Amino acid sequence: MKAISTFGSVLKTTTAERSYPTLRGHPPAVELKDEMSIPDGLEIPETDIQIEVQPKLRQIFIVSSLAYYLGAEIISGSKARLTTGTGFTYALDENQDLETTAERVLKQIFFLDTVVRTEGTTPLPHRKRSEIEGIFEQSTETIHEQPISKQVQLYLSVPHSKLKPLISNWQFETQVPLKHETVEFLPYIANGLSPIKTNDRGIEEVTFESKETDVISAFTRGDDIPDTDSVPRTQANKTDDNPSASPLIRQSWGESSERDIVSTVPLSAFQNNIGRSPQEDPIDIQVICNDENMTQESDFVDKVYGNRNELPFDVTIHCNTSQSELKGTLTSKSDFLHYIGHIDKEGYQCTDGKLNGSDIKESNIKAFFLNACQSHAQGLHLIESGSIGGIVTLGNVVNSGAVRVGKAIAQLLNQGFPLYGALDIAQKESLVGSQYHIVGDGKTTIAQSDLVVPNVCIVEKEGDRLLVSVKMYDSVQAEIGTMCTPYLEPIDEYYVVPGETEKIPIEKPQFEDFLNQGKFPVVIGKNVYWSDSVLVESL
Repeated sequence: MKAISTFGSVLKTTTAERSYPTLRGHPPAVELKDEMSIPDGLEIPETDIQIEVQPKLRQIFIVSSLAYYLGAEIISGSKARLTTGTGFTYALDENQDLETTAERVLKQIFFLDTVVRTEGTTPLPHRKRSEIEGIFEQSTETIHEQPISKQVQLYLSVPHSKLKPLISNWQFETQVPLKHETVEFLPYIANGLSPIKTNDRGIEEVTFESKETDVISAFTRGDDIPDTDSVPRTQANKTDDNPSASPLIRQSWGESSERDIVSTVPLSAFQNNIGRSPQEDPIDIQVICNDENMTQESDFVDKVYGNRNELPFDVTIHCNTSQSELKGTLTSKSDFLHYIGHIDKEGYQCTDGKLNGSDIKESNIKAFFLNACQSHAQGLHLIESGSIGGIVTLGNVVNSGAVRVGKAIAQLLNQGFPLYGALDIAQKESLVGSQYHIVGDGKTTIAQSDLVVPNVCIVEKEGDRLLVSVKMYDSVQAEIGTMCTPYLEPIDEYYVVPGETEKIPIEKPQFEDFLNQGKFPVVIGKNVYWSDSVLVESL
């Protein structure tokens, strides 16, 4: 409790402006030792807020992100509740559901802070401000001047049912095992303001659903010898290829379990990013194609990576590598690896045998995409040996589908999308997209976005008009709390990242002007296009 109570010591302010990512420092690291030791300078801020929970791992873990954001002290109590020095009390175990209540309270307070902060030094017009002003008896200006404990009291006096339609759904959560070792993950989870769910069973197994009914092993990226046990089936399959000896957590993004983007995360994924110096220009991309029948994908991505004039890229293509050549590439410093070929439980297929990721003691690849069958375990090996994040597969993937997904991923990462955002959009390209998974930090990027905040435009037809919405993704360059406007008439206000605009009715000439603002993905029906290739008149 004492250790997590220090998380708020890094907040640069306790005003509503801490909802800006630049005014929230990263919580201090936590290490398990025999004795408690807190360095000087990590004092609990004077917010006059306490969170009472029972001294049990589950309850302490669940309130960690909330305690960080509020700069609150966690203390022992018989009932889970939030209290302030003014005598205000708010129950956190409503309906015996601490997880749901803690998540709701965090999102409600954060959302209202993003509105109230418009009275501060950066008065950007907030899209939802006009709908909030009538809820409180006091003006937003008056609320802005109140201390944090009073603001929290005012915020939580509003029934959640009134605010729920207005609050952006972050669609992001972290599932953690109930183990003492999990405490070392908490600073990184809290930094992302992620709601926390607990799991008594741990995070050892990954399941996937294959939506394909006719799978022919000759068309998959597995070994040359058919392996009926590894061929995807219509029922759920489990892969317990977990080479990590350390605890794992699971982070997910999505509206439903059927479309969740899931990442398996060892602690090393976060630790590997600490103190990592940015690569000097140009951005280094390594593309490996270890099957001559898959050169369609390697030829395409060679043209995609580095096709932005404002960003220098250095793309190197390797074909039919030996074990030593592949090992040399994995251990050399690079921003991104795009691997095309065959992988199984024994490792990467090379010209002279198979290279197992466990033989790589130090990976200097920042991020990667292992577009091959059963690459989950090999991806975890890379994270454990130095990488930060990557996209992998959970089972066999049909080659034609893998090519479509590979092309889409390359284009999206090249345009500055984080791994989870790229996979979210690329899944629409093929049914096999459901078999792709993330290992490590899903918010990892390899390039900056033209639009600062990576976003996708979603288009629906309504008679002669179009209904357009814009979905915005948070990343290491645009963290949660960033403001963004789509520059789509008649919208001239700002939205909080991550989030999605409402459906905006526009005429075709308006939409054409919008598409000319930059290069970004556009989803029309079940297909993904790029803004510079959409023929508006054909819609």
